[in-house]
Amino acid sequence: MNDNSELQKRLQAADPASAAPDLNATVVAKAATGKTKPLFGFKQARFLAGAGAAGASALALSLVLPQFLAPAPLFSVADANGGTSKMSATSESSLGVADDMMYWPGWSVYEYSASTDLSNETGTGNVYQGRLTGDPIDLLSAMARVFGVSGEPVRDEWSDDQYPSYSISNGNANLNTYWSGTGSWSYSNWSEANYVCPDQDTRDESDLESSYCEPTLTPELIPTVEQLRATTTELLTLTGQEFEPSSFEVYRDDWGAYVSLPYLSNGIDTGAWTYLSWGMNGELSYFSSHSFELVDRGQFDTISAFDSVSRISDGRWFGSPPESFYRALDNSGLVEARSEGIASAEEQPVVSEPEPISEDGTAADTSMPADQNPSENYEPEIVQLTVARSMEIMLSVWDSRGNYWLVPGYILYNDQGWFDSIISLEDGVIELPEPIQIMPMDGIREIDEPLMVD
Repeated sequence: MNDNSELQKRLQAADPASAAPDLNATVVAKAATGKTKPLFGFKQARFLAGAGAAGASALALSLVLPQFLAPAPLFSVADANGGTSKMSATSESSLGVADDMMYWPGWSVYEYSASTDLSNETGTGNVYQGRLTGDPIDLLSAMARVFGVSGEPVRDEWSDDQYPSYSISNGNANLNTYWSGTGSWSYSNWSEANYVCPDQDTRDESDLESSYCEPTLTPELIPTVEQLRATTTELLTLTGQEFEPSSFEVYRDDWGAYVSLPYLSNGIDTGAWTYLSWGMNGELSYFSSHSFELVDRGQFDTISAFDSVSRISDGRWFGSPPESFYRALDNSGLVEARSEGIASAEEQPVVSEPEPISEDGTAADTSMPADQNPSENYEPEIVQLTVARSMEIMLSVWDSRGNYWLVPGYILYNDQGWFDSIISLEDGVIELPEPIQIMPMDGIREIDEPLMVD
């Protein structure tokens, strides 16, 4: 009997609920009659039954993860100084540090509005990341064999871990590569041999005292257009470049020649370019290109051309159009690409330098008034611009770590004859730098909606 009593005491002591307070009888009664809320309702159960184990796992995961958890941005856009978007948050608040992150406003401030002619349709677009291919030492060694430059690659004294640089030099011949971003590299061989000078005996005493001589034009030494194309094709093949012969832009005159073409990756115009040039003696004097490929990071939603107009004044959504876009303007004054709100290429505007227009229709004076005291505050002139045309295009963007990206965007034409190139990705796909601060004459002023100033 004593043994049973002792055992009962031990069992009561081991009971985890022994320390719980006694519940009121009414509370117990209500709990017994209450309805238990099921973890899954009928719809959830039917979904699990139809989806199977994979669906159950996905639903269970969705119950665990917070609803507000969003995918991390693909990258942080480099700010005006090439720094990270976190720079202003971590930097000191002193004026000296903040100066690098501000700009002084001019005397005209542009305000943009979107025409109702712009499309309101959203869309999707692919984002590509540039990835270096190969090794910088191997690259320079291979180029040295192609161009006949002897020597071993060395790391340059100005090189650092983030932007490493290597080179081979032998006399006037030089090979170098900057192994970041697009992996740009170049070969150069500049010397007096590129320029044909008169015979020394025919030069007067003043000419002999100087290393400079008036070159004699020898256009017969410069390769023909057909020869330039053939040599370019051979060199591109030797250096492992992807190219389209139809994209060669060839220029030749009595002073030399050059060939340029888009740098391609899997048939995509990366926005980067390859250049070759020949001197007056007909010898190759320069060749520059890149060593990277585009990696498809997926397809993402984009905003409409109409909504993208508001991003112009923000100042953080700009990207660079490919050089082929500008060359189309230089060659014909027309943009030969698909656009919205433009019936044909002939109707597209000729891009010119901005010329602010006052409300009375005359050219706006953006200079400081003669009677304006620079130390006093002032109110800039507001110039109203309307964006009425757009064109879809891929834009080049650099991130805060020096990486190269290709993203969807728009060329937005305003009614004063120039344009802005704006990234069209939805908010959150990429991380933007901190907003730009404007430095007025009376001190620092932070603005919620940064203005585009001239």
